[in-house]
Amino acid sequence: MFERMPSPSALRTFEAAARLGSFRAAAEELGVTPTAVSHQVRALEKALGIALFARRARAVALTQSGDILAVAVGGGLLQIKQALERITAAQATLTVTTTPAFAALRLAPHLPAFYARHPEISVQLLTGAEPVDLRRERQVDIAIRYGGCPYPELHAVPLLGETFGAYGAPGLVETFCSLKDAPLLATRWRRPVLKHVAWKQWLVAAGEEAPTPDLRVVTFDEEYYALQAAVAGQGLVLASSALAGDMVARGLLAPYRPEIQLQGAEYVALCLPERFEAKRVRDFMRWLEAHLKKAD
Repeated sequence: MFERMPSPSALRTFEAAARLGSFRAAAEELGVTPTAVSHQVRALEKALGIALFARRARAVALTQSGDILAVAVGGGLLQIKQALERITAAQATLTVTTTPAFAALRLAPHLPAFYARHPEISVQLLTGAEPVDLRRERQVDIAIRYGGCPYPELHAVPLLGETFGAYGAPGLVETFCSLKDAPLLATRWRRPVLKHVAWKQWLVAAGEEAPTPDLRVVTFDEEYYALQAAVAGQGLVLASSALAGDMVARGLLAPYRPEIQLQGAEYVALCLPERFEAKRVRDFMRWLEAHLKKAD
């Protein structure tokens, strides 16, 4: 198909001369001599068997054939340039999917530390409760998932484990002598691994009064909203230590009976093995492992 195509170098030289209307100007742009440009153009004309330029004393002008070729070559090089820009931009963007709560409470607050070390990489966060199939969703580079499931076909990096405890707004937790007087907040878990994480189990572990069937708990669809309700002083929330940690450190929440904890699972960063070969993916996975464990 391309057996008789001129060399890319000859076409690039021709395009510059045609666009600038001068062999000398083309030579300056390409970093070669005007003689080299002239030789490249003459060799191209000889190979095609047509004149592409009409030579004049101080300038050159395209012939009709030269004008046709200039439009085609200029358009083709522009498309190549735009494709390369898109490829380069894609290589600089890292797409990470995780749960809304982990993104808002654990990942996003620490991203400035990643950008400080890797300013050339832009992180795009996608959030959702349902796991993403990395083989099918090819635009996603890394998935941060919760739970200890085996992932035999993926490159997995364990990040941090967690426990579940009770938290409330500072000043509010001291007012409760017993949880029977406290409004209780919780999350409606969608993951089977968290079925055992509930206020009834916490009450049993704490030796509080046995929970009654009509125990009233205000539930939220996302852990982020339950934590925000606790920050607003609406009650005590049963929440992940991994997600409540930053709020405690900033003085927005305080633990209630911190010695009582329900065992959770762990967060794992996953990617396709071939994606780990990309530097931006490898850099982010290693930063996640080091930074989140350090912050834990």
